[in-house]
Amino acid sequence: MAKRKTGGLINRILVGKEKSEGYARSTLPSNRWELFWDIFKGRFWKLFGINLLTILFFLPLIALLVFRVILIAGSGSVIPLTQGFGFGYGAPLSFVGVNEQTVVNVDIFVYLFMPLALIIAVVGVSGAAYVTRNMVWTEGIFVANDFWRGVKKNFTQMLCIALVYSLVFYVTQLAVNIADYAIAVGTGSVWMLVIAKIMAYILLIFYSFMTFHMITMSVTYELKFSALLKNSFLFTLGLFPQNIFFAALGLIPFIPFFLGGIFVSLGLILTLMMGFSLPLLIWTDYCQWIYDKFINDRVPGAKKNRGIYEKVKESNSETLRQYREQIAMTRSSLNSRPIKPITDDELKLRELPTSFNRDDLIKLQESKDVIYEDNLKYIEEHKNDPEFLPSEEEIAAKDKEEERNRRIEAAKKELEKREKKHK
Repeated sequence: MAKRKTGGLINRILVGKEKSEGYARSTLPSNRWELFWDIFKGRFWKLFGINLLTILFFLPLIALLVFRVILIAGSGSVIPLTQGFGFGYGAPLSFVGVNEQTVVNVDIFVYLFMPLALIIAVVGVSGAAYVTRNMVWTEGIFVANDFWRGVKKNFTQMLCIALVYSLVFYVTQLAVNIADYAIAVGTGSVWMLVIAKIMAYILLIFYSFMTFHMITMSVTYELKFSALLKNSFLFTLGLFPQNIFFAALGLIPFIPFFLGGIFVSLGLILTLMMGFSLPLLIWTDYCQWIYDKFINDRVPGAKKNRGIYEKVKESNSETLRQYREQIAMTRSSLNSRPIKPITDDELKLRELPTSFNRDDLIKLQESKDVIYEDNLKYIEEHKNDPEFLPSEEEIAAKDKEEERNRRIEAAKKELEKREKKHK
């Protein structure tokens, strides 16, 4: 009993409880919300591992953003504010627009290095998105192995997505900074500049949602970049309120940062534990719902509702009927075939001595042949016993398979006739 319990524990650790035979179907998630909670509670530490791996590859990008803040603060501290006393710099006549000009100069320089930081971050995104997709599909996973498998499969596509996003981010951020500077120094119409800022922010937010959709789509389907752009645009435009809602849910770990004070420490802890993996899980789960609703019916071979299961309440339900058919079709041939019990003392496999010769090998083979022939005789005598007769389901499945094979053969013959006529 102890061995069975230990084996079951090891099996649950390795492949997850959803693949265990004793996992009751009634406890399986029947919608996307239940699936999210099932993964969050049952695979929390795997989410934690995914989060740490992702943060590791985002460190250069985080360092770049911190360096930007330090550089802006440092640039402000070296601006001369006093008159020179025979040496040094004289104070500028006006400080209007100095801060805005500093931000423009720093951003022009710093954001040029963003593509380099994103190349490293793409490694984390590729692996984390792939592992999270497998989680949502309720597949058994090994975090480290599947993470690197995801990097190998999706790095190139993810890199294209990241580089295009860095270009959009660079252009929109500089447009906002230049508009701020123009407003500060009084150049141009203020309301036109404000509208330009709003449009830049809308473009950046809109394309950010497109990028999120492209990341999830690229690990689910094999699509060209142009198809990713088209589909992500449609999903972002058509489901904009839903996108905002689920993106807001993903920001929950970062709420303590906005509260300030002692809550910042809590925010750091939550970020280290689930700052990247939780938003990715929420977004992936949401996107799988989108794909089931709008895409999977149109993709040949695509499976719908992966990870969620219909609740079986009636004995004649379609799901239960299909389940029984699958069980009947996957029965082993040993279940319907007589096997002689090992009880005959006169039938023994000859053992080879420590030092054996050719005669010993011949006698060993003869003993095997005797056992094999005796078993065939037993099968012939008991093949019509009631417990070994095929069930109705097996007969129906066999007839169905034979009918299918007949149709295939008939189709092949018809094709051969047509080819001969054309020749």
